[in-house]
Amino acid sequence: MMRIRSGFSQIEVVVSTIIVGVLMVSSFSTIAASRRSQVYESDEVRGLAIAEALFAEIAPLPMREPSCDCGYGVETGEAGANRLNFDDVDDYSSLVDSPPKARNGTACVGYTDLSRRVAIDLMTTADWNATSATYVGVYRITVTVLRGNMEVCRVVGYRTSGSPGSNTVVSVNSLN
Repeated sequence: MMRIRSGFSQIEVVVSTIIVGVLMVSSFSTIAASRRSQVYESDEVRGLAIAEALFAEIAPLPMREPSCDCGYGVETGEAGANRLNFDDVDDYSSLVDSPPKARNGTACVGYTDLSRRVAIDLMTTADWNATSATYVGVYRITVTVLRGNMEVCRVVGYRTSGSPGSNTVVSVNSLN
């Protein structure tokens, strides 16, 4: 007479353990990828907010130093712990804001893991993609936001001579 066995054999237990293990690894990988995507999207939204805020601070300023034809960049007496003395667009050239701060130097709450970089480039009037060695009335303003060494977003705009804030064209480039 044959004996009927009940229960699982060792092979069945091993196979089912392997299947459950593969499913768990796959699930954890999916959860981790979803979390990374959420963090990246959150960084992009926050980065865009502080990039646009800094761009809005820069764009309305006069193109050149109001009191003299002093050249390009921060003039004597304008440097310091804050940007309250910045009185023209080119004062922001090469600004590194880490962590991001308001114009008065206070830290922007909720953004301490990000940093901002500003580039002010002299452009030609004939081709706004070509830089110029001399001032001809067109600046390209680039505000880049980073988390560590990874670029989160970039806001690029052009400012032309005329009344403050006039003829400003904004192009937003965010990285996807």
